[in-house]
Amino acid sequence: MSTPPPTALDDRLLACSAGAYLWDDWERSALGGGLAPALAALGRSVMREAGNHAWCERLKKECGWCDEGRAMLARVTAHPGRTAARWEWLLATDGLRFDRWKHDEHSENSPCWTAFRARWDWEQRREAATAAAATHHQLPTTN
Repeated sequence: MSTPPPTALDDRLLACSAGAYLWDDWERSALGGGLAPALAALGRSVMREAGNHAWCERLKKECGWCDEGRAMLARVTAHPGRTAARWEWLLATDGLRFDRWKHDEHSENSPCWTAFRARWDWEQRREAATAAAATHHQLPTTN
């Protein structure tokens, strides 16, 4: 199997210096557009990992590699909570490639992803409920 020739995007990445990568540009643009800093940082991370960890082409596209993140920004702006959960899942599973609890590698088409995703969603709801309960029961502090 031969290595494909470098693309214009490959050439651009090789010419970048620290702080000037595609994901850095996306984060600055997102912040400039009013996106919350935590969401901008999360989007930056998922875009970087998709490229650096060689995620599949479908996930690279989802993570901004085909349109410099325009669709990513539209999605996170329209659905911030759902998008953040999706990005956290992608980061936790390194692009859907392993079971985050046992770190067993699986192919992306593996039928076990439905069960993994159900478990992840359940854990996220439980953690959110625990955090909400803790916040609700905190007493105000005096200075």
